[in-house]
Amino acid sequence: MKEIKMKGVYETIFYEKLDNGFEIYVWEDKKAHSFEGMLNVFYGADGVDFTYKNKKYKVNRGSAHYLEHVMCEGDEPLLSKFNRLGSYSNAHTSTLATVYEFAGTNNLEENVLLLLKAIFEKEFTLEEIEHERTPIIEEMRMRLDNPNVISFFTLNNMLFKKYPNNSDLGGNKDDISNITLEEVKLLYEAFYHPSNMALVLTGNVSFYDVLKTVKNYFKKFTFKEYKRPKLLNYHEGKRVNIRKSTVKTNVKMPEVITAIKLPLSLFKDYDDYMLINIWQLILTSNFDSTSYFKEDLIEKGLLSQLFYSVYKMYDYLIIEIGCRTNYPLEIEKIILDKLKHMDILKDDVERKKKSALAALVLGYENLEDVNAFISNSLIYEGKLIDNEKELLEKIKMKDIKDVFSKFSLKEYSVLTLMPNDL
Repeated sequence: MKEIKMKGVYETIFYEKLDNGFEIYVWEDKKAHSFEGMLNVFYGADGVDFTYKNKKYKVNRGSAHYLEHVMCEGDEPLLSKFNRLGSYSNAHTSTLATVYEFAGTNNLEENVLLLLKAIFEKEFTLEEIEHERTPIIEEMRMRLDNPNVISFFTLNNMLFKKYPNNSDLGGNKDDISNITLEEVKLLYEAFYHPSNMALVLTGNVSFYDVLKTVKNYFKKFTFKEYKRPKLLNYHEGKRVNIRKSTVKTNVKMPEVITAIKLPLSLFKDYDDYMLINIWQLILTSNFDSTSYFKEDLIEKGLLSQLFYSVYKMYDYLIIEIGCRTNYPLEIEKIILDKLKHMDILKDDVERKKKSALAALVLGYENLEDVNAFISNSLIYEGKLIDNEKELLEKIKMKDIKDVFSKFSLKEYSVLTLMPNDL
């Protein structure tokens, strides 16, 4: 057992790696009345091309999501089994991981064992595979009416040519129709090994009780040494694929999203996590709810909402500025002009930094936030970030100016979402 001290926030994460490679992370909060568990499988929708046991495979788009669905079925749906324990459960597939979660107030041991049995005692049948095809196709159709889904994958297609994230992670109708029992079994064998998973528990839990439960459960299994599949390394060019695109979809007001594509190689002196924090400060200073820029545009009636984000996508940093507006053409020009003339004022940046530090500390008052932070660290950074507060405190104005000096609008895409009736 290892105690991971979360530097600067006086919190401890308990950690254990079992002999079979299975990892357990627990944050105890005895004041909480509930608990949340997430089993993170480090295989997601983008893993369509990989080498396993010296053989190359290319699976259908949506197969990871299909496997997630099948894992939750059986003699009785997994959701129903958790409901009988008085608990909530869900599962979802992202680009890099598949996550199975539960939350409740009682019967923690039963919840943990139920999830472990569902994952490690799964038996696949052709009947079950075929049974899931229709609801997954229907889910795919429903996603086509979701503006968030449409904007995410349309924008990815505009930014990238080769990355597999430029189409819906659930696949299209042809993809789903072509997924076979053999393909599902292959993915389960290749990626659903204890060494490729981490169980994260937060809230009113006892680390030692959880550890005992999990260890006792695994006593009846013998796992072979894990031969981790090697995912294809896509070589994506620096140019955006499509500069501008307009899509009609289910929005009430037009939305304009501008995304800038920056190679991470520009920022070699900075850890990716620190780099994102620096850009968060820059964007918050220029575009958040208290910025003069946003207040001025709202006062003039040019927009109703402004939002922004920064994230890592493989070898690139993506900066997005979006807004809801009745004047999409005018706003597109205004946003691009603002991006060319962003301000970096020391007093403003320091205020935003203090707010970010306060939010970080307050985050430990919410067990769902803590669970999400641990899980996301493992999925997207490959490790638990135990010095987030230190990294934020470490950022100096010279770092912000240095990072900002490498910013360029050379490669950007603009997506406009228009209401169907316009």
